[in-house]
Amino acid sequence: MVCASNSARLDANMDPRAAPKPSATKRILIVDDEPSVLSVLRACFASFHHGHAYQITTAESATDAFSLLRQQQFDLILLDIVIPAARGRWIREKSLGIGLLARFRDLGVTAPVLMMTGVARDVAKEVMAQNAGVVGVLYKPIDLRELERAVAQALGCG
Repeated sequence: MVCASNSARLDANMDPRAAPKPSATKRILIVDDEPSVLSVLRACFASFHHGHAYQITTAESATDAFSLLRQQQFDLILLDIVIPAARGRWIREKSLGIGLLARFRDLGVTAPVLMMTGVARDVAKEVMAQNAGVVGVLYKPIDLRELERAVAQALGCG
């Protein structure tokens, strides 16, 4: 996964009062069973310059995600297509993430969802995901610019 920002940084000679002030914090839920992916995505969000801060919450399983979604609201969800039902407990459904999206909606979750997958491009899965209501599909390794563009579009700031 790539996470190297090419965004402009605040120049040392620039007046800090002229820099854009962050507006409301956006709450992001990232659901992925790989701790390294969660860590890299957290770092990527820290590098974005969309005019607001990001508060990142992570879940490593469907069970963890449901628990969080029952208690908190999020502005955006990044959801891996292939995740365990519970930590270390896999079920046969190969695309559990897509099925989870319908269950999220049953809970009243209306946040846009970006689906992530480490599997090679699969048009059928992409169509399935879009039919389930995702706003985009990201393929791992995720390019920072692609992620930044998709997040900005999903949140309506780009």
